[in-house]
Formats: sequence, structure tokens, C-alpha cells
Amino acid sequence: MMRGMVMEIARRHRRLAACSLGAICLVLVSPAVAALKEVRSDSLQRDENVLRLSPQVHRISTRDAITPLPWSILGSFLESNRIVGPEDIDNAPYVLAGDDQRILSGAGDRLYVRGELPAGRFYGLYRPGQRYVDPDTGEFLGLEMESLGKARLLRKENDITLLEVTSSRQEIRPGDKVLALESLSATPEFRLSAAPAMSEGQILSVPGGVRYTGRLDVVALDLGRRDGLVPGNVLAVEQLGEKVIDPATDQTLHLPGEDAGLLMVFHTYERLSYALVMQASRSLAVGDRVHAPADDALVARAGQR
Repeated sequence: MMRGMVMEIARRHRRLAACSLGAICLVLVSPAVAALKEVRSDSLQRDENVLRLSPQVHRISTRDAITPLPWSILGSFLESNRIVGPEDIDNAPYVLAGDDQRILSGAGDRLYVRGELPAGRFYGLYRPGQRYVDPDTGEFLGLEMESLGKARLLRKENDITLLEVTSSRQEIRPGDKVLALESLSATPEFRLSAAPAMSEGQILSVPGGVRYTGRLDVVALDLGRRDGLVPGNVLAVEQLGEKVIDPATDQTLHLPGEDAGLLMVFHTYERLSYALVMQASRSLAVGDRVHAPADDALVARAGQR
């Protein structure tokens, strides 16, 4: 019994010591906590006068947004089409025969070519397409060549060369032409500017065989480097006026044309150029007149939606 009383007294002493230690810690810590709260409150008060900046998204309307030029369209088009002059095609090397008596050849096949190839290792295979002439004077402007594929040099003996077709878009036949590959910029930058003030011509064709065209289509023009055109030049398109019969005289008359769109020249040759339709308020057609824009504001609009 005495032993139990001693143990009870010992437990009470331990509890009392623990409570005393807790009270002492609370007394010591409370001023520090109070000081920390005071510092934090003072810091918050000072921060009220600080202007905090954070990144934000700047939004503009779709009418003000600039449409990136679709180089995927232009690059693919230029790889498939090119213009040559009579001096380039008259004596151009041509496919003599396919290997193993093939009439039609494709990627992986070998070709025998006759003619003097320019120095190089890789060549383009082409087939003559549309012939362009000036609609007013009859002057020959150029011959459009359709790309069939590419080939690499294997060996040469006298005026006969053996090529291997590395890629093909269409079957290659005897008589198709072999030319040096056209050098094209990988990602050109176009600086929009008005075409020379005296520029005036017309849409010669819409490559692909159609007559009408619209936005982001490619057209061929009867204007080129000799007319002062450079890539990036902007031209306005005037749609041909309708033909009507004068009820008083029975004369056939053309009504005045109306501006119907904007073109940007992206590739030039000596007498011809290719242009992209940037804006079109109505369908454009072969024969529509093109001219330098009358207002510089039109040039800025050419790159907008």
C-alpha cells in the first residue's frame, strides 16, 4: 500500500513538471509569434503601394489578324510547275528509253537519256504543258513544264546518260524532258509592296485547267521581270464587265469592269509570273485585267483576312 502511494505521488510530480514546461515555452514563444505577425502585417501594408505585373494575352479582332502566307501551297506548286523559254527546251535532253524495255517508268527504275546534260548529280524530269502567248501581240511568253519526278546520275557514255529515278509524281515516258533542277528558296520572306505604277496585264491561266479561281489559288500573269515585277508585289484584279447588246443600236458592248480582288506575285520569270490570290470579292477568271493598286492601303489589306 505504501508503495502505491509513492508511485501516485511520482506521477503527479511528472504531470506538474510537464505543465510548467509548457507554460514556460508558451511565454517564450508568444512574443516571437506576435513580432512575426507584426512584421507580416507591416509587409502587407507596404505591398499595398507596390504595382505587381503579370503576363497577359493580348487579343485582337479577326479582321486585324495577319494571315500567314501558306508557303506549303506555294512550295508544292513551284515543285510541280516551272516556266521555260524556247531556248531552254528546243535542245533539252530527253528520255530515250526505259531500262529493260519499259515504256513507263517510276521511282527506282533506270532511264536512258540522250542529249548534253548540264553538270550535276540530280535532275528534274518534265513534260511540256501549256504554251503561253501574249493575247494582244501573239508574242511567245513561255512554256509551262509539268514536273514528273527527279533522277540521279549513274553513268554517262558519249551522248547517252543512265539515270535512276529517285522520286516520281507520274509515269515517265520516252520523249519526256530532262532539265537541271530549279533553285528555290526554302522559306522566302515576302515584303508586300505595290507593283510598279505602269503595271497592266491580265490573268493568262489558272494552272490545273480550270477557268475560274478564288482566294489562295495560283494564277499565271503575262507580266514578269522585264515589266519590273518582283516577289511581294501586289496587284489589283479588275473583273471583266459583262457583254450586253445595246437595245437601240444592236451593238455588242462590254460593261465597265469592277475591282474584284488582290494578288501577290511570288515567283517571276522574264516574261511571266505566278501570283497568289490574297483576296477575292467574287470569282476571278482567265482574261481578267490586273493593274497596280491605286491606293497604298490596298497593299496592307492584301495580307489581312
